[in-house]
Amino acid sequence: MQREQEAWVRKAARTGCVRAMHELALACTDPEERRYWLEEAAERRYVPAMCDLALECDDRQDRKRWFREAAEEGNVAAMYHFALECDEPAVRERWLRRAAEKGYVPAMYRLALECGDLYERRRWLGGAAEEGHVQAMYAFAFEFEDTRKRRRWLQEAAANGWEPAVLELANLS
Repeated sequence: MQREQEAWVRKAARTGCVRAMHELALACTDPEERRYWLEEAAERRYVPAMCDLALECDDRQDRKRWFREAAEEGNVAAMYHFALECDEPAVRERWLRRAAEKGYVPAMYRLALECGDLYERRRWLGGAAEEGHVQAMYAFAFEFEDTRKRRRWLQEAAANGWEPAVLELANLS
């Protein structure tokens, strides 16, 4: 950020503009000042700042708090990360499902892996695979007994650089 621009952003941040606070935090090289501006913006319910603050928290409870608050505001990435922080399986599944239903691909994949129901597993793996998640493509391939369908998804995963798919394709031949 250029000096003049930084001066204007800093002025806006001091007057309470949460976007400016967040922008200033991202530009800060001093970790304490960065943390200060992230906290200021997050406390004022600015969701991008909540997410960035959560990512920087060393304390698990703080991290969980900020992801939860951002998730409750509708941020799908925060829903996913909050779910990963949850120890209680029902809460974890609920937040993973919310993120997956809103189209968040990593949540689709994770939900598929944790899902006990075969139909749901296939649904979420297929959704994540269709959206380009390479590990989901690979896993989805093994949902098929039909060699052509399996090969198709292994080829997709291999074309996207997933080495285990390349090895598996060699075994199919």
